[in-house]
Amino acid sequence: MNVEAKRLLAFYPVLYVSAFSLNFCWESWHGLLYVAHQGLPASVYVPMMVQMALLDAISVIGMHLFTAFFARKFVWRPAGRHLVVFCLAGALPAWAVEFASVNLLHLWSYTGAMPMLFRVGMSPLLQLPLTGLAGIVVARAVAGYDRIRDEPFSRTYF
Repeated sequence: MNVEAKRLLAFYPVLYVSAFSLNFCWESWHGLLYVAHQGLPASVYVPMMVQMALLDAISVIGMHLFTAFFARKFVWRPAGRHLVVFCLAGALPAWAVEFASVNLLHLWSYTGAMPMLFRVGMSPLLQLPLTGLAGIVVARAVAGYDRIRDEPFSRTYF
């Protein structure tokens, strides 16, 4: 197996695990900004956060593959137009789900502490782009993509 295949085989599992971990932390934190979550016991709250983090990690993989389609390579640098496509692939569906769930279907509501943007909470709007990008940075580093001669770490991210 060549070096590129080994990197690719390492990249996606690390992306999934890092996206799950980051989203579990995010979900646990921003779940407190929802009215219905305020009185839930840990025996209900924690499994719900695990389930949401699992779905979020799958979403991050989907966002990455969606961007890979436009980049025409499985592992792309998180910069420029690829970064814009990735962030929009996370933020636009999040906005649609939150808008419909909060404003049309009334499935949940926010506490007064939730900052709002375009009639939805900013936390769910920013969650997948930010946790996904952080997961990509971790996965690229672990898989060795930042050690490639033509992609030094400093030029890749700054």
